[in-house]
Amino acid sequence: MKRKKKYLLFVLLVLLLIVSTLGCSGNSRSAAPAEDFNAFLDRVFTTEVQKDTITLNYSLANPESYGITNPDITFGHYSKESIEKSLVSSENYLATLKQYDYNSLSEDQKLSYDILKEDLETEKSLGDFIQYNEGLGPTTGIQAQLPVLLAEYNFNRKEDIINYLELLPKVYDYFKEICAFEKDKSAAGLFMNDEVADSIIDQCKEFIKNKENNYLISIFNDRMSDFDGLTKEEVKEYKAANKDAVLNSVIPAYELLIDTLTKLKGTGTNKEGLSHYEKGKEYYEYLIKVNTGSSRSIPELKKMLENSLSTNMLKLSSIMNKNPDVYDTVMSLSYSLTDPSKIIKYLKEAIKKDFPTCPDVKCSIKYVDKSLQDHLSPAMYLVPPLDSYKNNIIYINENPDFDLSQIFTTIAHEGYPGHLYQSVYFRSLNPPAIRNLLSFGGYAEGWATYVEYYSYHLAGFSEDVADFLEANMAANMALYCRIDMGIHYDGWSLSDTAAYLKNYITDSTTIKLLYNTMIEEPALYPQYGVGYLEFMNLKETAQKTLGDKFVLKDFHKFLLDVGPAQFDIIADRMNGWLKEEQVAKR
Repeated sequence: MKRKKKYLLFVLLVLLLIVSTLGCSGNSRSAAPAEDFNAFLDRVFTTEVQKDTITLNYSLANPESYGITNPDITFGHYSKESIEKSLVSSENYLATLKQYDYNSLSEDQKLSYDILKEDLETEKSLGDFIQYNEGLGPTTGIQAQLPVLLAEYNFNRKEDIINYLELLPKVYDYFKEICAFEKDKSAAGLFMNDEVADSIIDQCKEFIKNKENNYLISIFNDRMSDFDGLTKEEVKEYKAANKDAVLNSVIPAYELLIDTLTKLKGTGTNKEGLSHYEKGKEYYEYLIKVNTGSSRSIPELKKMLENSLSTNMLKLSSIMNKNPDVYDTVMSLSYSLTDPSKIIKYLKEAIKKDFPTCPDVKCSIKYVDKSLQDHLSPAMYLVPPLDSYKNNIIYINENPDFDLSQIFTTIAHEGYPGHLYQSVYFRSLNPPAIRNLLSFGGYAEGWATYVEYYSYHLAGFSEDVADFLEANMAANMALYCRIDMGIHYDGWSLSDTAAYLKNYITDSTTIKLLYNTMIEEPALYPQYGVGYLEFMNLKETAQKTLGDKFVLKDFHKFLLDVGPAQFDIIADRMNGWLKEEQVAKR
């Protein structure tokens, strides 16, 4: 059995790291807003984007063009008080937003209004669950993502290097706040179970074990040597400053986290799902809504997942009845393309039939450092700044547990027509800047999963094989999401999970691995699975409405033009789009 990461197809989305909710420095209570709507959206963006330096660096290549000069160099804060302060500020934003006359706005403005309003209203409910919030996690936790985010910090000019070297020593204080938060969680009986803690501890130890040659030292040295415009003295000075910060701030920060989690082990009161906490079931409902962008209740989502599972299992059976050799073919399957760069080049051309034109951009393939391989996903895409999306990066994890000969669909997920394509396309539309700062995992991961399954039909396989692979992956994804909801909403124990899986999986080691994976990071799988099914439901609605007038490329263009949003808002816009299509195609 492969490590749990074999199941996971995660992308490194910068905004997932940032633990900051929308905030504002003022509280407008006038009868009418004092600024026009576009100016309000810009103010929200410029206020929020500089709340921490990582977000600012990954969001804007040229912050001064947005009126941002001399921002504070900070990681932000991670505490109950800072979250409460941000939630109060969010209410101020919402109050200001509601003062605008909705009917006087343009259609594009109404879209931004609806998205921001629903996002702020959803965020308000976090106030009931602040101590349930968890920034650490084996795969998507702050400690897991930070090394790559720091390694790929954008050095567009010398000032960025100077800011980075000022930021790096602040890692220790930031982790100190995280550790204090974990201690408070422990006192409240909300600390993670020992197996999750051990996984995070092992990850931290692996990252810092080779101190003098730490990843953040070696990669920074390489980048300085290649950076144009620096004198030899500056290169030497910057390398020395970076090494000092890594050795005396970053590594001690990880040591502090290791020590804190080690001492807190055994204080967790719950080894099972969130529903076993006092407010855990309600918190899980909040997580599902935030992570998936779906307005459906969990009972509705469970039914949707079970329907997907049964439908795709029937598809698999039907394909095998029609073509008895298909299973053996799939088990011995090989892809003609295995080089990531060649796959990207091929997919850029292959998707033109069913996807709208996207600006031509560069994509660098990089490889995860050995010290991070055991704890990161098979591949990840770094979302580029909204004002500099021409250069993109996909990381490949060469961990031996991952079969890179099967990387074709992973590149489709991360690259074309997945995250890279969707991010670049949306940025090229020049939407309001705040739209690029808001994070909608259900849309982003649902889209990438949807097109990943689509890519089986581009890989040169027969239709039976492509259909089989697609149905198999969709069935597995539905199964994993249903397990997640069973554990965290229905309260399933390990034995309950095994009982549910008896018709699908019988190996006890595999079942425990799946169970522990869901325990580690609740509501993570549903971003992929529920997001995928929401897109499939939209597609089915469009096909039924338009009949033989349905054009897949036009449907994809509609989805991409709307951009990241909650699915009820997308569905509402699609109703209008379908009416326009019916008139245009009479």
